Amino acid sequence: MGWTREEAFDFLKTVYTDDVMQQEKRRVFKQVNRQLYERLDDLAINNALSEQVEKQLKLFKDFTFMPGDNIFQSMRYLFLLARGEKEIDRLTTRKHLDRVYNALFKAAGMQNPIIPVHFWETPIGIACQIAEDGVEAVYPVLDEMVD
Repeated sequence: MGWTREEAFDFLKTVYTDDVMQQEKRRVFKQVNRQLYERLDDLAINNALSEQVEKQLKLFKDFTFMPGDNIFQSMRYLFLLARGEKEIDRLTTRKHLDRVYNALFKAAGMQNPIIPVHFWETPIGIACQIAEDGVEAVYPVLDEMVD
């Protein structure tokens, strides 16, 4: 299909529903939360989180919201860009992209994240690609979604 920017963003608005965005936030939260517990275990302090913190983490997962500037806010920003919202500025976009990449793919001792190919097929991966290179970069992916 020959996409225009407007058609692509209109289609992405139907794809990136609130439900899809919440499910993706939960999936990402699960990964980051698992990493947290693995690092605590590596340091032999796997019981370091208080019961109150554990409850708070469960609420964050359930409601896909955390107060403050965090990965959920970064994902929200990137999803809104994927739905056609105007970019605030390149520096803000870069900050949000880096937060997602680092949280998910930067191993301890590594300077840069190592992003697996399959990431670019996930809802957040597609949103990141749009933020990085523009909606035109995902036209082939949109073609696959339509077919």
